[in-house]
Amino acid sequence: MCNLMSAPAAVDLAEYLRGPHVARRGAAELGLPVLHFESLDAATVSWCRDWRAEIRMTDLAAEVAASPAVTVGAVDFVLVHLGQSRQPVADRLAQLGTREARFGELFNGGELEAALDEHIEFFDGMPIFTVLPVVAAIVDDLMPVSRLRAWSVAEVIHTMLPTNSGMAVASALDGAGRPGRQLVSAGRRCSPTSTMRAPP
Repeated sequence: MCNLMSAPAAVDLAEYLRGPHVARRGAAELGLPVLHFESLDAATVSWCRDWRAEIRMTDLAAEVAASPAVTVGAVDFVLVHLGQSRQPVADRLAQLGTREARFGELFNGGELEAALDEHIEFFDGMPIFTVLPVVAAIVDDLMPVSRLRAWSVAEVIHTMLPTNSGMAVASALDGAGRPGRQLVSAGRRCSPTSTMRAPP
């Protein structure tokens, strides 16, 4: 489930676990994950904008009716609409930050790099008009092992990309250029709820 509209402010997971309601119960049962989308870019460049999708969950065992949403992670990404500006995509990505600049090599001017755009086996002749670079996908270390990262990235792609003319890309390397943590781990198992223990 995704939320593109305005929503009440969410509470950070560590802060929520320190709250009196959770401390009294000794645990929080988090479930019902949703994504809350916000653009991070205050500029007027609509063809290449950076976004954040926060992963928010609900405490199913909360004693209060209006329990706040709890932020447990986020996906940072950029949405690039090709052919809508004379400015090179790589230059615009560099303006957004060093993490975003890593994806500049995929583009030539305002279009995809020709070797990639014309790759018959990869695109099967389908024109690509929108590119979604996934800059980061993070789940709070306080959460138990789950597939929330994989789910959140899949939800971002499903929500933000057109069905037949878009592609998503992610870096396999961290900022130091060494193989880093996998973006999606296929071997992890997940349950619809996660029980979090309150700190002593």
